[in-house]
Amino acid sequence: MRRIVYKKQEAHFKLLIKQKCRASFELFCQQLVANNTFDLPYKIAAGKIRKQTVLQSVKNSNGQYTNTIEETIQTIVQALFSTDDSTQETHVQRKKREAVNTYSSTILDKHFTKQEITYAISTMKKKKAPGIDGISIEIIKELHDMNPDILHYTHNKCLELGIFPETWKKGKLIIFNKPGKDPSLPNAYRPICLLSVLGKILGKLLVFRITHLLHKNNRLHKQQHGFRNGRSCETANFHLWQAINIALQERVPVTLLSLDVQGAFDTAWRTSILFQLTQANCPQNIFNLVRNYFTNRSIHYFQDEEVWNFDNQRGVPQGSCSGPLFWNLVMDAALDLPLPQGSHIQTYADDIIVVIRGKEKEEIETKGNAILEKLLAWGAEHNLSFNIQKAFQMSITFGGRLNLRNPPIISINNHTIQVVNNIKYLGVTWDCCLTFTKHFKALRDKTDSLTYKLSTLANEFYSKRSGLFRKIYYGAIEPYLLFGVEAWGNRLKLNKIRDSLNSLQRRPLIKMESIHGHVRDQIGRNCACHLSANPHHFCRWVCS
Repeated sequence: MRRIVYKKQEAHFKLLIKQKCRASFELFCQQLVANNTFDLPYKIAAGKIRKQTVLQSVKNSNGQYTNTIEETIQTIVQALFSTDDSTQETHVQRKKREAVNTYSSTILDKHFTKQEITYAISTMKKKKAPGIDGISIEIIKELHDMNPDILHYTHNKCLELGIFPETWKKGKLIIFNKPGKDPSLPNAYRPICLLSVLGKILGKLLVFRITHLLHKNNRLHKQQHGFRNGRSCETANFHLWQAINIALQERVPVTLLSLDVQGAFDTAWRTSILFQLTQANCPQNIFNLVRNYFTNRSIHYFQDEEVWNFDNQRGVPQGSCSGPLFWNLVMDAALDLPLPQGSHIQTYADDIIVVIRGKEKEEIETKGNAILEKLLAWGAEHNLSFNIQKAFQMSITFGGRLNLRNPPIISINNHTIQVVNNIKYLGVTWDCCLTFTKHFKALRDKTDSLTYKLSTLANEFYSKRSGLFRKIYYGAIEPYLLFGVEAWGNRLKLNKIRDSLNSLQRRPLIKMESIHGHVRDQIGRNCACHLSANPHHFCRWVCS
């Protein structure tokens, strides 16, 4: 009798444990995706979880492998962060440095307002890692809400004195492996610097003022699509298509050049940035603050109890809010270069694309080499160089105007630029025939992979919350399918392309919304209604 009672109580106890475990896991899943649908489950499925960096021995400049962590970090930092050697400057560069050192203006910009500071804080993302001081944006926001006079006084004092506090110039260095790169090479690592939030707020205030100055003086170049209001990857691809389409309408040969500035953000010459500000007639107090902002910067790498400190003499500060704007100041000088007629140049940050059209292949060769000579001279003037391994040429063979077997010969630094049949530009794969076949194949493969991975995670993380799948579809999958439509939208005239894209949007909807057996019928009907009501949802959107 006692054994029977014991067995019943044991079974009941095990049932309670299982129920509590299920309830606890359900609560965990609910909390995990309550505020952000694209949290851990989506990141796991989409492969957005970064692996922890494992440092090993790397080759130094002498070809020898490092023996200690300190040597490894020092070798990587030397490879990623250049030094500023003023003794190697040309006459033109020395004149620029002199102009910067002697710049004087009677114009003074007004003090920062509390509204500007509040807006700067509101634009900063939450839950981001703080700098060395450990002060997060959440703490700063609470402080500013309680007493806005503190930041208002502090940042205006910095503007008045032209001094950027030394503690805000220190960056905490984090190193990540580049996927698919040889870890024994120092360039196989990507650096990220965590800066003080207080310094980032002051940097944002400088960005607001300098952007207004450049806009007022009409110095924001329209062909720069990176980090500009009203500009994006989509506008860049659209303008590229427009430039190519001009040649197609004129029925003349056309070729593309894709160029990459080597270590652009990390090697930008700060004197060049300051010189561009002098050309824009920058107010003296803003200029003084920016000049001090660039001096005595340092990066610090933490490993257990050890800390290694390094000077940061060149480049725009990693992780800063002002870095993209300062880089664009330098790049806009390249966009202002006088180019041969029939040429088009545009950039997205440090990615340069040149479209060259001419009546015949020889004319394209002449124009292309002339353009590269100008760009090389611009790079030499600003202490920048181009990565020859990442320079490509793609001749448009559509209509038989050019042939890949006999393409135009264009050289950079006496190296003939490699000719390819496709170029990936800002997420869109362009091919020489303008069919975008490879791009559509990549869309299908990635959509299928993401759909499958989300399906396998569904029962674990999204049980009884099937509505979240629709958010994932509209927030991640459909925007990915639509990305670059400004470039390939004309292909929708073909039934084959329209049917292929419609099948791509149908598959994830059916798969993800019919996973749960207990709601399969109801969701299946909802899915059918959605597809019947919107059979060409984004195709009609594109055509309109």
